[in-house]
Amino acid sequence: MKILTLNINSIRAHIESFMDILRRGEYDTILAQELKVETANFPYNILDEYGYNIKVFGQKSWNGVATFSKNSIEDVTFGMPGYPDVNARFLESVIDGRVRIINVYMPNGDCIESPKFPYKLDWMNAFTKYIAQYTDSQEPVIIGGDFNVAIKDIDIWNPKNYLGSSISAAPAREIMQQWLNMGWIDTWREMHPNETDYTWYGYRGRDTVGNKQGLRLDYFLCNKCAAKLVKNCEIDIEPRLHNKPTDHCGLMLEIKD
Repeated sequence: MKILTLNINSIRAHIESFMDILRRGEYDTILAQELKVETANFPYNILDEYGYNIKVFGQKSWNGVATFSKNSIEDVTFGMPGYPDVNARFLESVIDGRVRIINVYMPNGDCIESPKFPYKLDWMNAFTKYIAQYTDSQEPVIIGGDFNVAIKDIDIWNPKNYLGSSISAAPAREIMQQWLNMGWIDTWREMHPNETDYTWYGYRGRDTVGNKQGLRLDYFLCNKCAAKLVKNCEIDIEPRLHNKPTDHCGLMLEIKD
């Protein structure tokens, strides 16, 4: 099974590039974030012709997550259990009856002085408590999405440029490190321990992609059971190279059938 996670940065604004992904049919399951559309207004009529089942947790103008799969999507949860939140950031489901996938769009938080930053930390702390039940589970569990955290300086093209940013803030990094300490595996980094590569390239500036001026913000975390199934994890730069692109690359995870 090949799984893609991609922050689409508005499904309607970048629908052509997303349709290209669906049309190619390379991925069995796709996790999309930052839909920026309400569930009722999601463009099902355009996207449901490509053979994917679709579950959507949308929100007007902001946030929003969707899971697409050629296989069954069952046991669906919209929103993090036990955490009241007006924002659509969490969609959990069981794919093909055999792997649980949590699709997340974590809060950005702007900068450490922003009133939005405490919410980022609060959300991440709640997520820590929630995923604890799955850490040592015999069920394979995968967390995928845009975490809005560059966990190490190696994940930032120029760390000095991000001093004071919520992306590199020590408290956010420490929470994410807790997940790894619990036993969750940062799959891409596990497979590329010394490599410098990124999943986000801003629109501002000249040729940020060619100049490698990016951030690694998108992740697949696997519990121990899921980690045994992993075959490959690579960055898919194609969505960022489209003529009207999102600002994120895709991240691909391949697991054994």
